[in-house]
Amino acid sequence: MRTRRAAWIDTGGDAKPVRCVLWDLSEGGARLAPAQASKLPGVFTLILDKTTAHRCSVVWRKGPLVGVRFLLSAEDEQAATAKPAAAEPSRELSPELQRSLAAHGSGEAALAAGPSVSFFAAGFVLVLIGLTALFYFAGQQSELGSAWALDLCHEADSLCRHPEFPGGASVLMALVYFAARGMEL
Repeated sequence: MRTRRAAWIDTGGDAKPVRCVLWDLSEGGARLAPAQASKLPGVFTLILDKTTAHRCSVVWRKGPLVGVRFLLSAEDEQAATAKPAAAEPSRELSPELQRSLAAHGSGEAALAAGPSVSFFAAGFVLVLIGLTALFYFAGQQSELGSAWALDLCHEADSLCRHPEFPGGASVLMALVYFAARGMEL
């Protein structure tokens, strides 16, 4: 069953749970996108919500995605830790499934092709820095009687007198950029 929601991975010990995206869920397993898929241990606990958790073993890893099987008993867990996780076998999609994915605009290719959150955050940072510079310069030029600066400062008086407003916003947006960038790595 396709789903896209937050879940957490508990690797045990003193480590904090790692946030991940739950892409698919079935009775026997799930497809996840954890922050650092390659560093994920072979066996861990997947926390779906406050009342639901599953002990899991990694079945395959493919880029940022991980396929897991839900472990039903202690014997399953011992068997899972004894053998390394194999890569997902490559397979061809049926033409019917390819048409369905293309029609609905879903699938991993469509997701990977889109711009990242940090891309938009970086764009906002640049826009805010530009606005800070513009209003600072306009405030300086309006004191000298420049027509364009007087017009701009007439329309946005508080921003010309206080260019630190967009400057402060650009600092906050830079923090958002670095946080988003860290989550994508």
